[in-house]
Amino acid sequence: MMPRLKVVVLTAILPALILLVFLSPAAGAQTPGATPAPAMPGMADHSMHGGSAAAGGHMAGLPKPAPADVASAEAIVASYYDALSGPAGKKRDWNRFLSLFFPNARLLPAEGKGHSGTMPHSFGPSKYLYDTESNMLQEGYIPKEIARRSESFGKIAHVWSTYEARHAAGDAKPFVRGVTSFELFNDGKRWWIFNVVWQPETTSLTLPAEDLPK
Repeated sequence: MMPRLKVVVLTAILPALILLVFLSPAAGAQTPGATPAPAMPGMADHSMHGGSAAAGGHMAGLPKPAPADVASAEAIVASYYDALSGPAGKKRDWNRFLSLFFPNARLLPAEGKGHSGTMPHSFGPSKYLYDTESNMLQEGYIPKEIARRSESFGKIAHVWSTYEARHAAGDAKPFVRGVTSFELFNDGKRWWIFNVVWQPETTSLTLPAEDLPK
């Protein structure tokens, strides 16, 4: 009689045990009001200016530009070159550089090596700085616009900008020349850089006469 009684008792309580398992919180799940686990080491945001998402909309959290830097298409292009420019060892004002770009803007070197890889490869402004800052601080990078052509209609503008760059201001010759294409946008309050693409000269590609100073 005793073995049969054990079977009856187990049969009665088994459904209750199963129900308790399904209603219990999953292992490791956060209960309301619990303190979240700390982030694992090495998971910090490595962007030059925080994360891409910010509370308050896609413009929130962006560095504020100097009004003169974004007052015209010509001014924002000049500010782009100036923000990158400096001799070896000089820290740049990266907030100034980042303040010129519309959210999710892209930069694309069309040819060449560097920037942690072989081109073409596109970058966000923060990633571009992250990849190039050490080289600019070590060798110096002084870009200069030497010619330009511009077109605009309404709120958009395109600037075709010929540049040359030196490691130091006193260098007799630039170490690179090329053309940078700027796509610009005006939101009614200021100008923004929407995209930047540039093509350096190579051994088989030289600047045409129309892109050189007159």
